[in-house]
Amino acid sequence: MISGDEELKKYITTYYKGLFGPPDNNNFNLDETRIEDIPQVTDTENEILTSEFTEAEVREAIFQMEHNKAPRSDSFPAEFYQAFWDMIKVDLMALFSEFHKGDLPLNSLNFGTIFLLPKCKEAFKIQQYRPICLLHVSFNIFTKVATNRIIGSTEGY
Repeated sequence: MISGDEELKKYITTYYKGLFGPPDNNNFNLDETRIEDIPQVTDTENEILTSEFTEAEVREAIFQMEHNKAPRSDSFPAEFYQAFWDMIKVDLMALFSEFHKGDLPLNSLNFGTIFLLPKCKEAFKIQQYRPICLLHVSFNIFTKVATNRIIGSTEGY
């Protein structure tokens, strides 16, 4: 039994960090010299996947995003980016340029807030809550652009 808001907050934070946080250690070996059993991208696909982002592909990704989604942790829905595209495109493209150069600290974008929704009326166990994680829309834009690029490179872009 947990009593008090602070103890509850501490318990929930520890519980979800254990589920979603990084592992204490891992056994992964990222030996890049072993490629014989791993499918490789072609030089053309690699060129497409690693090229600088274009305004057209960022715009396309933004306008593919659904309306009326829950507001994200940055409080800007996709509709904001769509309605004000002409005003924000320069700043957004600067963000993509920083990302391409490797100068963008991804942890500033890949940061989410977890909200707990009760699965039943009298929820009192942590397992009786459904977590949803709200990420910044700008992070969702990055993932949408990357997804479009990956799909496009496999379809002959």
